[in-house]
Amino acid sequence: MGGQHMKTAAIIAEYNPFHNGHLYQIKETRRQTGADFILVVMSGDFVQRGGPAFCDKYIRTRMALACGADVVIELPALYALSSAEFFAGGAVALLEQLKVIDALSFGSESGQLSAFTDCARLLVQNPSRVHSKLERQLKSGFSYPAALERAVTEMLSENDVFSDRSGSLGHCAFRMGPAEIHALFSFPNNILGLEYCKSLFSFHNPAGCSRIIPFTLKRLGGGYHDLSPKEDAPFLSASAIRHILGHGGETLQKYVPHAVYDLLSLNNLLTPPVTENHFSSLLHYKLISERDKGFTDYLDCDGNLSDKICKNIDNFTRFDTFCSLLKSKDITYTRISRVLMHILLNIKTPQFFKKPLHQRNLLAPYARLLGFRSQAAPLLHAIKKSSAIPLLSKPADARFLLNEEAYALLQQDFFCACVYESIAAPYRGRPPINEIKQSPIITA
Repeated sequence: MGGQHMKTAAIIAEYNPFHNGHLYQIKETRRQTGADFILVVMSGDFVQRGGPAFCDKYIRTRMALACGADVVIELPALYALSSAEFFAGGAVALLEQLKVIDALSFGSESGQLSAFTDCARLLVQNPSRVHSKLERQLKSGFSYPAALERAVTEMLSENDVFSDRSGSLGHCAFRMGPAEIHALFSFPNNILGLEYCKSLFSFHNPAGCSRIIPFTLKRLGGGYHDLSPKEDAPFLSASAIRHILGHGGETLQKYVPHAVYDLLSLNNLLTPPVTENHFSSLLHYKLISERDKGFTDYLDCDGNLSDKICKNIDNFTRFDTFCSLLKSKDITYTRISRVLMHILLNIKTPQFFKKPLHQRNLLAPYARLLGFRSQAAPLLHAIKKSSAIPLLSKPADARFLLNEEAYALLQQDFFCACVYESIAAPYRGRPPINEIKQSPIITA
């Protein structure tokens, strides 16, 4: 990130909820990169595991701003509710078009950036071979992470894989043994980190790849799936914190920053969170309404899964048990949960999702501003001056700033927010948020 210009580091996050590990990431990213500003791209009201956020995006924006983020921009629901590949790709496409980001920070289990960059370059520089091997593994019944791991392992065993590439990349990649490769593909944060690097290295621009430099921090504390606090763990995962909230949040105070705990308390959020099961009736109605035509138009729902959904609709009781009913060796619970949310929220497969990675240009035609600190005015000015896409601070003005395709994507975000509010507002005992009239959160 050389030069004398203003330095900005980005973080892609959900903050579901914000915890001490997130605070550590913001502080260390700022310290180690020398960033003047931290810009966060955050999921809106629904998150990547295929469920609703535990609370609305505006409270989560306040949490981020109170804990060191300077600007928070919303990740469109199309990407927020997608697989790791498209979650990362959409977020990177958005960041790239802002034209002000110098580094992208992400957490990983090892904290070793070279493993991610070497593997990402292998995948990006050999697209046809990766595609054929990946498809074969997927057809054999492996989940996407397992299939990708097997494809990479197979490629690294082929001596000519780097015959038309630089020797340095091949040397580094071949030093990764089976154990290192397996570790890379065994944790959700690692998978996302790899996808971030892939997206950066495959971004289409005159320079051939993104100008944004990847940067990783070793995760500390509980793993993604660890639900119980460990005495020696400095941090808890968001999953563990949601688990605590589900059983009463009295013990939460030591695992989240003081500002976050105050926001949780002030907004009556130290209680069981909104979950996918609160959307069960809406989903059941949608499934019954469309069972005759099937569900293959919806994002990531192939014919086999559509048939399976149709055959089991009469056994529907609630969201989570229906996911468990449909789960199998080759279809993970998380993928099913995302697909059911796609159906509920009317998220269909866009044409640009269907192209191979090396031909793909993901649509990220606007940057929806959720909030900012007043001290971040220089960054906002730089974005407005340099960005290739509009910075939307007033949703009502969007129809005058966006073309038809871009406005349709934004309307999808509005619809998702309305569905979320239809459940979350009465559950929390508050008025629903009017997405069109909502202004960005501004803090000191």
